[in-house]
Amino acid sequence: MARRKALPKPQDFGFTTFAQIFSDRASIPGETPGSHESFHAAMMRTLMPFTPYEMVIAENLIAIEWELLQHRRMRDQSIRAAIQTAVCGAVVAKYKAAHKAEMKAALQEWCAAGNRAYDFSEEPFDQNAAAATGEDLAQRCIDPDLGVQTAAHAEIEKLGLHPLQLMGEAYREPGRSVTYHEEKIQELERRRRSVKEDYDRLQKVRPVEAQTDEVIEAEVLAS
Repeated sequence: MARRKALPKPQDFGFTTFAQIFSDRASIPGETPGSHESFHAAMMRTLMPFTPYEMVIAENLIAIEWELLQHRRMRDQSIRAAIQTAVCGAVVAKYKAAHKAEMKAALQEWCAAGNRAYDFSEEPFDQNAAAATGEDLAQRCIDPDLGVQTAAHAEIEKLGLHPLQLMGEAYREPGRSVTYHEEKIQELERRRRSVKEDYDRLQKVRPVEAQTDEVIEAEVLAS
């Protein structure tokens, strides 16, 4: 029985592995340190490219998958930021309303004592203190400790807000980066399907150095 075309070997091109075709990728600030390397290695073990061209397509597919993950991370962070901003604003508004009511009551008491209204000196509202309290609550609502997070959600609801509603508003708010990342995710998912189809077709016509009735075992070129 005729033998199929032999698999190319990295040594034929002066390489130890075909992974040397590609330059090293520098990490990007914002990525979890070392996460891309682990992700790339795991994906290569899964895809198992055998030829240089399969290696190129596999790299493209992995790059798309990685970008998808990063856009999801950035979208989620944008949602968290929008919710935290809303929570902080609600806290400041609550304290401002309480301060206004307190000053109104103090003015009434001042006037009831026979003093003139225009002589009343109103205490200034401490915007910074209110903002700090709001930021603290906003941070606690995403705390990794479930108990802290649950308590923060209860405080948010006491402000007249609901975490789920805030999340919905963050998704709908026009002009936010959430929309941009959602669109990129959809675009990348379409590209992923297309590249994966190309890769699957390429593997079906993979040249194998063996008789058709033999079972072969090969190493992944990227290892």
